Amino acid sequence: MNRFDQQTLIEEVLYILEKTGGIDYYHLFKILYFAERLHLAEWGSRLNADDFCALDYGPVPTHLYDAVKELKSGSVHSSLAAMLAEAVEFAGEDAPNVLLAKRRPDMDFLSKACIEELDKSITRHSTQSFRQLKDASHDDAWKEAYHTSGLRTMSTLSIAKAGHADAAMIDYIREQLEIDDLLK
Repeated sequence: MNRFDQQTLIEEVLYILEKTGGIDYYHLFKILYFAERLHLAEWGSRLNADDFCALDYGPVPTHLYDAVKELKSGSVHSSLAAMLAEAVEFAGEDAPNVLLAKRRPDMDFLSKACIEELDKSITRHSTQSFRQLKDASHDDAWKEAYHTSGLRTMSTLSIAKAGHADAAMIDYIREQLEIDDLLK
């Protein structure tokens, strides 16, 4: 992820933390996943550049998860973890997995569509139990990636399908992915 993509992801995290008053990173990851799913189905584009991997308890934004682990360990090495450390902190001993914002999000990094999908995801998923989130996030996209060998990276098309994107939107996303591949 380039610096702009990293900053966008940080601002999305801060937006979620501001709206929820702080939340554990399991809920944060699932809110981001469901918002990604909605955004793909509605707009045909990704919410951010982080890839989701299918882990045991559901989809996880790979780079953000690594950054959170670095921050939690106190050993920050990656640029994303350094940016995250400037923006968030852990709540403390009583809530060691809860993240709190150190500042407000820079709304210039968030489109209206992004905010709309984040709001929908926050409203629906921020108060769900661990079990409810796990069950809801173990969708067909997760199953497809989880049962493959290797990194278990979830495909953009599969996430869009899990978000109920229609056939025309799936075709559009497929074309955009092909163009992106050609431009690399």
